[in-house]
Amino acid sequence: MITDKANKDFAKAKVLSYKPDFDLEILELGLDEFEVWDCKSGAFILKAGEVCKRIFMVENSITRCYFVDKDGEEKTMWLEQESTVITEYESFSSQTVSKCDICCYEDSMVYSIEKEKLMKLYAKYHDWALFGLLVMEEHYVNLLKFSNTRSFNKASENYDLVESYFSRYLDVVPLKHLASWLNISPVHLSRIRKERSKLK
Repeated sequence: MITDKANKDFAKAKVLSYKPDFDLEILELGLDEFEVWDCKSGAFILKAGEVCKRIFMVENSITRCYFVDKDGEEKTMWLEQESTVITEYESFSSQTVSKCDICCYEDSMVYSIEKEKLMKLYAKYHDWALFGLLVMEEHYVNLLKFSNTRSFNKASENYDLVESYFSRYLDVVPLKHLASWLNISPVHLSRIRKERSKLK
């Protein structure tokens, strides 16, 4: 249960950002089912081989979801900004073993709720069910949008997109992780960054 007022205020504001007309009494009942912990930089929220049984709200850290391919190379599935609701959706939905790791780049408070408790909220309260739908829609729309953009843009245009909308990634996310997300080589990304630096 979230007991600290500042922590609860963050969680409440995050849920309300998806559904501003959320019934506040029902919102409080649901927030009582969340847990909170202090996640250190580099720590894992989920490890490959585990079943993802929770959704998470990560307050202060950019997060990364990735898997290791047959050649032993890490492939970034997605990067998410701080103050985002995340989970490993395939594993969470099917309750099968995840192939992915999810980690935090920075120290952050992490809020989470178990799937079983969340499903009970969905079944009992319309507001919580709509919240879950809105979270899932946002995640998949963002993934699809970025995937399509990345496929049709040149690498330099994708870098410009990151610089415009996800500029903190450039300061926090290691070059090789960013390159994997953009589906280019670290050498190519380094070259683009140097060219941009010269232009500035």
